[in-house]
Amino acid sequence: MVDKIKIENLSCYYNKKCVLEFLNLNVVKNEILGVIGPANSGKTTFLRTLNRMNDFDATYSKKGSVYLDDDDILDIDVETLRRRVGMLFAMPIPLPMSIYDNITYAPKRLGFVTKKIDLDNMVESVLRNVSLWDEVKDRLCVSAVKMSGGQQQRLCIARVLAINPEVILFDEPCSGLDPISTAKIEELMIGLKEKYTIVLVTNNVKQASRVSDRTAFFLMGKLIEVDKTGKLFVSPKKKETEDYITGRFG
Repeated sequence: MVDKIKIENLSCYYNKKCVLEFLNLNVVKNEILGVIGPANSGKTTFLRTLNRMNDFDATYSKKGSVYLDDDDILDIDVETLRRRVGMLFAMPIPLPMSIYDNITYAPKRLGFVTKKIDLDNMVESVLRNVSLWDEVKDRLCVSAVKMSGGQQQRLCIARVLAINPEVILFDEPCSGLDPISTAKIEELMIGLKEKYTIVLVTNNVKQASRVSDRTAFFLMGKLIEVDKTGKLFVSPKKKETEDYITGRFG
């Protein structure tokens, strides 16, 4: 197994209050790492640190190191980092433009693709990758905000794929979706790991058990344990983990 992301002695702070303490954790290439834990356990802070989304927050600071392959993320240009490490948020946020333009906006701005035929092929390819092509191929010029919530979330995933990332961060991607749309997103994530490394933060313990190769349990800003998902859910090493996954708290 090859480590795609390495986190060493990471501590994160807001207004000098520690919210993530001395984290050491690796993410293996082409795996889905599930991250579970109750609210305020540091999950989203961890996720947003991986592509420096927390840089926008003046109250945020950190100690320790995060490596993408062998590159310290602080040594990588932010725009380059966020192209390599794409992120999907809890609520789908389509741009107020057509389905087609949602997908082509970033590649055109970054200069990845310029010819119309190449853009057309890319749009079809990423929409097929998220099982959306057959649903929208006849209305690519329609505003993306008119799509259903589940379709919007798959469009946002397609938009991430269009910039050809190496890692995709999912922050509660199904929190606002119905069970059918949730199942489609979960099936999609499992398919995507063949090409991408995925980190999934979820409050849905059952979702983590269904899609994650390994699962990490966070509690009050600390990593309690991480293990293969089947092992962690059947025989966790820590009582806190067992109490959480069996619903005794959280």
